[in-house]
Amino acid sequence: MPIALENVTYVYAPDTPWEQEALSGVSVEVQDGDFLGIVGPTGSGKSTLIQHMNGLLLPTHGRVLVDGEEVGKDRKALRALRRKVGMVFQYPEHQLFEETVEADIAFGPKNLGLDSDEIAERVRWAVTSVGLPDDILERSPFELSGGQMRRVAIAGVLAMRGTVLILDEPTSGLDPRGRAGLVEQLKRLNRAGITMIMVSHSMEDMAQLVNRIVVLSEGKVVIDDSKRAVFSRLEDLANLSLDVPRVTNVMLEMRRAGLPVPLDVLTVNEGIEALCQVLRGSDIVEE
Repeated sequence: MPIALENVTYVYAPDTPWEQEALSGVSVEVQDGDFLGIVGPTGSGKSTLIQHMNGLLLPTHGRVLVDGEEVGKDRKALRALRRKVGMVFQYPEHQLFEETVEADIAFGPKNLGLDSDEIAERVRWAVTSVGLPDDILERSPFELSGGQMRRVAIAGVLAMRGTVLILDEPTSGLDPRGRAGLVEQLKRLNRAGITMIMVSHSMEDMAQLVNRIVVLSEGKVVIDDSKRAVFSRLEDLANLSLDVPRVTNVMLEMRRAGLPVPLDVLTVNEGIEALCQVLRGSDIVEE
C-alpha cells in the first residue's frame, strides 16, 4: 500500500502553555489507486493528517509508512518522499510566480537537475494531464481563469512524477464551470493510476470523486468506509455538523413524503434513475 498511518498522535507546541493534541491514535491506510476523501468539522485534524502523509509533519507518537518505509526515520529521504507524494494546498494558484505557464510547471523538475529534454517532456505531459492545451504554455499564468490557474498549479506538482497526489479543498472558490472541469480532470488522473487523497467540505465533490471516506472528529477517526456507507449514516453526520450531497437530502424528503426511494443516492443522475423506477412502480426499497 502507498501510505499507512499507524496509531499516529500529533501534539502542537508540546510542553508549553499552547500545547494542543491535533491527532489522537489515528490509523488510516491508503491503497494503490484509491481516491480517498477526508472530511470533518473545522478543527478536526484534517490538514494535520494530510501533512503527515508526505512528511511535512512527523508524528509525536506512532508512525507513518510510505511504500513500507517509515517516514522521518531517515530525514535525508524526505525530499525523495515529497517527489513521490505531491501536495496541492488550498488556493494553489496563489503560489504561481513565473512569467509563463511553462516556466511555472518546469520549476520543480529543474530543481531536480533534469536535462532540458526531460523537463520539456514532463511539462508537456503534465499540462496535457490536467486538460490544458499546449498553446497555454507561453501565456502568463495570471491571465488565466481561476479554474485554469488551479490546473496549472496541479500540473506543477504532477511534473514531479509522483504516484500519490494530495489535494486540500481543490475546488474551493471556483465558479461552476471551473469546478466541473477540474472534477473531470481529477477523475481522469485517478483512472490513469494516480492515487488521490482529498480534503474537502464539498459533499458533492466527495460524491463524484472518492471511493472511500474517512471522517475525523476531535483528532480521531470516527468513520472509515465506502462513500455510500458513510453518506447513509445521516444521523451520525448530522451530529458532527456534516452535510450530505444535496440530492441525498432530496431523496430523504421524498422518503418522508411517502415515496419509496433509496437513500444511498449520491448524484443527480442516480436520483433521476431512482425516481423513474418509483414512477414505473418498481419495488426498489424494502419496507
